[in-house]
Amino acid sequence: MRILVGSFHFYLISFLLSRANGFLTLRTPAYVFPFYNYSYLNLSSLSEAQAPKTARALNFSHNIIEKITRRDLEGFDVLEVLDLSYNQIKDIEPGAFESLLSLISVNLSFNDKKLLVSGLPPHLKLLPSSKASGSLQLYKYFEKSSEAALESSASAEEPPRSGGPSVLQNVNSRLRRSTGNLLPRAEKNVTVSPTATSGPDFCTAPINGVLNLSHSKLSEEELTLKLDPDLCQVQLDSTLELDISHSDLEMDLLSLFILFLPMKNVQSIDASYNKLTINILDVEAICKFPFSKLWFLNISNNPINSLDTLCLPSTIKVIDLSFTNVSQIPPNFAKKMFNLEHMYVQGNHFIYTVRPDAVPTVPPGTVRINAISLVRNQAGTPIESLPKRVKYLKMSNCSIVELPEWFVGTMEELIFLDLSSNWISVLPDLPTSLQHLDISNSDIKIIPPSFKSLSNLTIFNIQNNKITAMHPEYFPSTLTKCDISKNKLNMLLLTDAPGKLKYLNVSGNLITRLEPGSHLSALATLDSSHNLISELPDHFGKSLPMLKYFNLSGNKISFLQRGSLPASLVELDISDNAITTIVEDTFGQLTSLNVLSAQGKHFFCNCDLYWFTNVYIHNPRVQIIGKENLRCSFPPDRRGSLVGSSNLTLLRCSLGIQMAITACAAILVVLTFTGLCWRFDGLWYVRMGWYWCMAKRKQYEKRPENKPFDAFISYSEQDANWTKENLLRKLETDGFKICYHERDFKPGHPILGNIFYCIENSHKVLFVLSPSFVNSCWCQYELYFAEHRVLNENQDSLIMIVLEDLPPNSVPQKFSKLRKLLKRKTYLKWSPEEHKQKMFWHQLAAVLKTTNEPLVRAENGPAQEVYEME
Repeated sequence: MRILVGSFHFYLISFLLSRANGFLTLRTPAYVFPFYNYSYLNLSSLSEAQAPKTARALNFSHNIIEKITRRDLEGFDVLEVLDLSYNQIKDIEPGAFESLLSLISVNLSFNDKKLLVSGLPPHLKLLPSSKASGSLQLYKYFEKSSEAALESSASAEEPPRSGGPSVLQNVNSRLRRSTGNLLPRAEKNVTVSPTATSGPDFCTAPINGVLNLSHSKLSEEELTLKLDPDLCQVQLDSTLELDISHSDLEMDLLSLFILFLPMKNVQSIDASYNKLTINILDVEAICKFPFSKLWFLNISNNPINSLDTLCLPSTIKVIDLSFTNVSQIPPNFAKKMFNLEHMYVQGNHFIYTVRPDAVPTVPPGTVRINAISLVRNQAGTPIESLPKRVKYLKMSNCSIVELPEWFVGTMEELIFLDLSSNWISVLPDLPTSLQHLDISNSDIKIIPPSFKSLSNLTIFNIQNNKITAMHPEYFPSTLTKCDISKNKLNMLLLTDAPGKLKYLNVSGNLITRLEPGSHLSALATLDSSHNLISELPDHFGKSLPMLKYFNLSGNKISFLQRGSLPASLVELDISDNAITTIVEDTFGQLTSLNVLSAQGKHFFCNCDLYWFTNVYIHNPRVQIIGKENLRCSFPPDRRGSLVGSSNLTLLRCSLGIQMAITACAAILVVLTFTGLCWRFDGLWYVRMGWYWCMAKRKQYEKRPENKPFDAFISYSEQDANWTKENLLRKLETDGFKICYHERDFKPGHPILGNIFYCIENSHKVLFVLSPSFVNSCWCQYELYFAEHRVLNENQDSLIMIVLEDLPPNSVPQKFSKLRKLLKRKTYLKWSPEEHKQKMFWHQLAAVLKTTNEPLVRAENGPAQEVYEME
């Protein structure tokens, strides 16, 4: 019984409420209240509406009225409520309201800030700005009248105790009979008799539970007939989803939901893209709907304008308020919609203003309309409440500057949050339950360390902001997808990036180099296009073993080296770079690649491109996008021509064939040269020339005139004992100064330098000849240097001592100089016989004491005989 009385009370009050697109006259003995709505008509004055003088409530809100005159309000003797909010009123003629003796309230909020109203009659009550559109006073007035009407109707007709259906039926029949005087948009009176025109044709049968009335250009009376429970109750009972979108329907929300009451099983209502407005009366105290299954409501793209007097079923879990021109979420919204889980309010304009602290002094009798300014609340935030159970919240493009302080502590169940396309400059504190965050197209400059506290976040979109530095260590470890494109990053270091990251977009930044981390084993998609990257590290491919989609387009890369691309790639885009060639060493390793985008005009059409134009471009397993537009930039004669017409042949470009031919020719030349050198001791002469050049660099510029040594001894190591024990000891005993290499070579100096120094600083050079002498390379060099000294000084200073006989065939060909010397010079021969040794020492001492003869004289003189000591 209690529910029955409450339902009846709601129905009756609903009849008395305003209709958004006209007025409703209830022809009952209980109550008559004509209301006229002239909002959203672009009226510039009150007189343009030509409202009836018998009106008791007039709504002129949301027009372009600039001035109120006394003539505009003359004759409205019974007018009780006047709404002039949301206009451009700058001036009100003094005494304009004096004739309105029945006026209870007037709303002048949201007009010109400088508007002053003076000379108000004592009975007039001016609504403050904190009350939305005069709804509070108007509600109290109607509440009393409705109660009286309820008492009247209750006394006139006593319903049966079990008469719930009969009462509802009686009320519905009254509603249908009361629509005889309906005025669309208050332009002219039109008499409509639904009972005379009603019939089965007005009912639309739902298909699979969906009643589709969209794109039908419905008027309020037409919709009323289609939802008439007496005619269409069967269709209404089987309706689960109702679609009346895109119908240009002009009503207020409360009146609309009154029409939905017979649909007991409806679960989803789509009323988007119409001309629905908010109900003016605040019926929060009696806002109780019998709906139990309705959970989805879409009223987006309607001129709702305000949520202060919103009256909707509390069972709704998903609501779409996008593009409804609301500028505030009032404090009572969370209380009304406490079951809400999905909320969409994108495309609105939230206003952030602060109430002025000081109010200027005005003359007595003057009322200052403080509500004219865009003031919403003292806290300065238009988001005053949100239901705690909301899990998905989309507030993009709402002019949001910051989130309220209570947001992080209240929205503990929030999973999805979209704050994109707002004016947020600092990343706000967010609840840890958040899993998806979109804050793109804002003004954020840094990502704070506190961002890591979002321990459940998996998707993060912060593109098109002003981020200059990316700190992966501040990112939650659970992050799998991150979009930080179109910022101002100049460096990307992913050494501390989350290990679960699968998708990363850093395109449209100022990045010059990529440095991936060694632990990004899950990253599958990387978009780094339109940056300033000039090269990829050679270890880049190994750092991202699972990367499948890689976008490098729009950079400045000229070459991709081996190892710079992961072998796991499936799609690769290198278009619009400075790449000059595509080589097998790099792309041949990409065995999983299926799609390659390679548009460009900087290719070098030489043999480096042979593999790409003749092999890779014909690979059926790889789709190459843009291969028809690849153009050459080098050589100059082919600049601008297509890469496919380069005509790079195998004979011209096969490096292996060219190397094979070159190698064969080189081997032939080397073999020939080696044979000649072996035959003519070429290697020895080469080494001799090298040592001679080195020795010449060390010689003195001026040879010493007084040589410190009488003789330098050249001998083989096999003859060292005889040389040291016999020759050296005997000569030094006789007073000669001998240069002996084991004793007189300077430590630390090059051997060739010491040899050259000793020969240049000795009067004579003694050669101890034996078969081992002619087999010693150093002896050969000493003989060569000594003979060269003879030629330079033109003095014969060589003394030959034959220690052992030299057979004619024992002297190598390279000792040709020694052969000539033995043929033309007198030499001393050592004998083991003691009496011959005395002669040997005597002759050697005599030769050492002689001066060096000129070389020309010695060569032209008679041939000398060989002295042998017998």
